[in-house]
Amino acid sequence: MILYADRILAGDRTTVWEDRAVCVQDGAIRQIGSLAQLQAAYPEEPVETFPGCTLMPGMIDLHVHLACTSEPDYHNPYNGVSLRALYAAGRMRATLAAGVTTVRDCGSADGIGPALKRAAADGHIPAPRIFTCLQGICMTGGHGSDALPGGVIEADGVDEVRRAVRRNLKHGADCIKVLTSEGFRGEELSQEELNAIVREAHRFGRKAAAHAGYGRSLDMCIEAGFDSIEHGTHLTVEQARRMREKGITWVPTVLVFHYVRENAEEQQETEQAILHRLQEKAPSPPRFLQEKPDVDAYLSSCLAAYRQNFRSLYDTGVRVATGTDTDCTDFGGASPVALECTYMVRCGLKPLEAIECATKNAADHLGLGDRLGQVREGYLADLLLVKGDPAGEITALWDVAAVYQAGRRVV
Repeated sequence: MILYADRILAGDRTTVWEDRAVCVQDGAIRQIGSLAQLQAAYPEEPVETFPGCTLMPGMIDLHVHLACTSEPDYHNPYNGVSLRALYAAGRMRATLAAGVTTVRDCGSADGIGPALKRAAADGHIPAPRIFTCLQGICMTGGHGSDALPGGVIEADGVDEVRRAVRRNLKHGADCIKVLTSEGFRGEELSQEELNAIVREAHRFGRKAAAHAGYGRSLDMCIEAGFDSIEHGTHLTVEQARRMREKGITWVPTVLVFHYVRENAEEQQETEQAILHRLQEKAPSPPRFLQEKPDVDAYLSSCLAAYRQNFRSLYDTGVRVATGTDTDCTDFGGASPVALECTYMVRCGLKPLEAIECATKNAADHLGLGDRLGQVREGYLADLLLVKGDPAGEITALWDVAAVYQAGRRVV
């Protein structure tokens, strides 16, 4: 099969090819060249042309929560798990259709993550390539213990957190996720606990991701040697430089903070209703919190930090990759990596830089950078065709013309 579009974006921040085509065989990119060259070299291959379109790598979402929804019926003890699994399968189908060919599940309940991964691998459902951490790990009463029912393991002390890591690995975790701070309090797990989690994950060849927001919690996670920092809303330039030196990826999830603040009506709730719900969920025992958290002020401070600091943090050379934090906000539809890229551009990145975050950088973090995340000869043919030119206008990512996963057209 030969695919021809107006232009090709390789997936790095610089390479744009005009008047090129790709030949796909056996699920991989066999050759890149002019349409005439490829037709001469592979005369038996059918040609699919996409006038007015751009060909690029399939996008990657490094931060989703599969089947995390607040719909009451989906938590019914009789059929709730089945409903959530079917809901997640529908979301994965829509996500694939949006050009997202790989996702990393950062915390889900009831074994839904590995179940969907197996169902997709066996051909039962159309879905992106799935990596899952199973359940996140937090301290008793920590962040996520209320907001992600069943999606976290509460553990205290070095022995318990080590056991939590092993429990996830036993059931098929591809990575380990920790939640250790939020907007209403600082660090939660101790340095010794964080160190033990990273050591245990790395001992078994797995990467560890840390939900951390600001200040001391970020310092502790960097010191422990986590492989990625999720959110990092108040990351400093000095911390970003240390992350770069240690090879730690930043997954900023810019979208989720903007979504709650700017698009509440699309969730059929007013912003005040969302803030009230968040406030009610926030744990507030005396040792952590004496007053109700000001969620509105917290969200505003996060947005201001992203807008003011994003470019300077990116310029440190820290690897930045896309994650959307859906379904934690009941975001409707597919995993919105295209929208995350749009917010990154609003925060100061160039379109090609944001696209690299969603392709090459994310694949590099997963350890798949030698075969995924770029349009290169020998790479897997996870390919996205969009109408228009996202290198000039990032919102072109929203207008999908076709999606290929390992060389098979799925949209």
